[in-house]
Amino acid sequence: MIKKTLIAAAAIMAMSTVAAVAAPCSDEQESAAGMLAAGVGKAAVSKVVAVTGKQMVNIETCEFRAGAYQVDYKYNFLAADGLYWVELSAKFGADGSGATSKVTKASPNMAAAEAKAGVKLAAN
Repeated sequence: MIKKTLIAAAAIMAMSTVAAVAAPCSDEQESAAGMLAAGVGKAAVSKVVAVTGKQMVNIETCEFRAGAYQVDYKYNFLAADGLYWVELSAKFGADGSGATSKVTKASPNMAAAEAKAGVKLAAN
């Protein structure tokens, strides 16, 4: 009985430690992350298509840990020939520094633009 209680207590403490290290973004952090994520998204797609118009970010998940954001989001943007979108997973500092990103999915026209440019951004 005591052994089970100690194991349960240890599990609860471990979960609370993980929660303290990787916390969901507050509304203010998510807003800041969205602005930074737009820049990260623009940098990622500019290898294939020039962003010429409006941009929109839809954040799916946002975590802030150790002074950095981990964000999964959809990035919509206008280019000269229409609307494109990509889904990305990105990590960057609170000031946008040290950004790394991975395109996980792209719109059909983005896939066509990738083929034309000879650059593969997404795994789909």
